[in-house]
Amino acid sequence: MSIVSDNMKYLRKLHGMTQDQFARRIGIKRASVGAYEEQRANPNIDVLKVMSKLFNVSVDDLLKKDLRKIRETPSLIPIDKPAVSSLVSEPQEKEPQTLSSIFDQFYVPPTSTQPRPQPVPVSPPAAVAPPVIEPPKPPSPPSYSAPVTPPPVVPTYAPATTFNNNYDGGSATIVQTPSAYDKPNPQAIPYVRQSQMKEYIDKFSQNDYVKRLPSFEFPLLPNGSYRAFEAGDDFSYVNSFLVGQQISNWYDIADGKMYVLVARNLGVVCRRVYNQVKIKGTLLLSSDKVNIPTFEVPIKDVLEVWEIKAFFSTVLPEPTVSLDHLRYLVNQMHEELNQIKK
Repeated sequence: MSIVSDNMKYLRKLHGMTQDQFARRIGIKRASVGAYEEQRANPNIDVLKVMSKLFNVSVDDLLKKDLRKIRETPSLIPIDKPAVSSLVSEPQEKEPQTLSSIFDQFYVPPTSTQPRPQPVPVSPPAAVAPPVIEPPKPPSPPSYSAPVTPPPVVPTYAPATTFNNNYDGGSATIVQTPSAYDKPNPQAIPYVRQSQMKEYIDKFSQNDYVKRLPSFEFPLLPNGSYRAFEAGDDFSYVNSFLVGQQISNWYDIADGKMYVLVARNLGVVCRRVYNQVKIKGTLLLSSDKVNIPTFEVPIKDVLEVWEIKAFFSTVLPEPTVSLDHLRYLVNQMHEELNQIKK
């Protein structure tokens, strides 16, 4: 059906239509027009009838005659209106109208000659005084009571008793020792430095003086009266403080224990004590340091005795070698000598 394709293309161009315009005129898609003109598809009878009415050409002429070869085709008249009512005509552009013509077209003059009512002036409302707003009162500060500061904890001191140094050469004079002191919490332990030893010998029995001494707390001590003394050269560990519990009676001094003694013409010393009061009326004082000699002191000259319960030092002791370790070293030397002899 190449004749139909050629006639369709010829008639479309003869009337100055594009494929899109032609497709809208006959009510099909533009792609279908392209397919018909390029012979990729054949129009059906309905499309042929619409084309026949549009171009005033019979269906038979569209199918059998090559309309391009006919110079004059009386039946081919210009198309003024679409022949089919279902076709959509293209919108035609209108010439722009002036504003005055539009105004003359739509403006309707008033028919009444009555004057236009004038607006009635409205008097402004009477001025109303603004309400008086009082400034808010500042909130009163909350009432509170000042925190009660607890009274400072004043360290208490265990009372010291007078040392019983009475011995008349006969039987011992028994002096009742006061009951064990219930240690308060905390218990302050006064301590005496080396620079205070001379003053301490003169004032050790004055409670006000003892309370003015510096003090510290030491845990894990049983109930009793305690005092600390800075150790001198007669103690094995330098820079130490010796914490002693007071001994009230001379007969409570046990042989071989370490004590701090305060005595006339002797001062404050640290010694291992042996009780010879019943035999000689004296105490035998021995030092663990070999360069300090052993001597006796009359019991009458002893003013205070403190049994050493603890000590603390800023210097750690040197390690000591046990006898078992020495025995092991000697046995090792014997074995090495025997191996050399062999």
